[in-house]
Amino acid sequence: MNAPAMLPVLTLPITTRRLIIREYATADTLAVTENVCENLYWEHHATEPPSAAQISALILWAVQEQSIKPRINYYLAATRKDSGAVIGEAVLRITDPINRQGEIGFGVARKFWKQGFATEMGQVLLGAAFGQMKLHRVLAQCAPENKSSIRVMQKLGLAREGLLRDVAQARGKWWSTVVYSILEHEYAKISKVTKS
Repeated sequence: MNAPAMLPVLTLPITTRRLIIREYATADTLAVTENVCENLYWEHHATEPPSAAQISALILWAVQEQSIKPRINYYLAATRKDSGAVIGEAVLRITDPINRQGEIGFGVARKFWKQGFATEMGQVLLGAAFGQMKLHRVLAQCAPENKSSIRVMQKLGLAREGLLRDVAQARGKWWSTVVYSILEHEYAKISKVTKS
């Protein structure tokens, strides 16, 4: 679907208690490659682990997307505020601008797992989606075996919509995906409780 001529523009960087969510730069390619080089990182992804050349192409695409107007893809670096280290990615996509629909995604390098960074990224993404981008519905999805991501989506207040069976084939098997979502009025209630 074509994007309308005018879409809100996400103001970056966004700072949280421990993170700075910012645009990618080509200089981040090595850090991203190191973060995703372990096979365990891809355990619940319906894709082959990328080569260094594919990662380089992805970062170049993310940089090029920054100048596209209207912009519908925000593929962002999540960096630690204290060290500046890239620890993961935060993704916001406007999937249907007319009906104000979007999708978020997040990934954290293995050495930073179980420290609450994914939840922190998710909170930032939802705040941006409903606040700056004025979306009505935001979804997130993952493999049904990815219990950690499901817990994060539940913590963020997303409700399970259902299971899409055998939607992708990779690494010699079929992959399903579980879909969660949250609507703007639901997010508004959660935000009000969090702020009080």
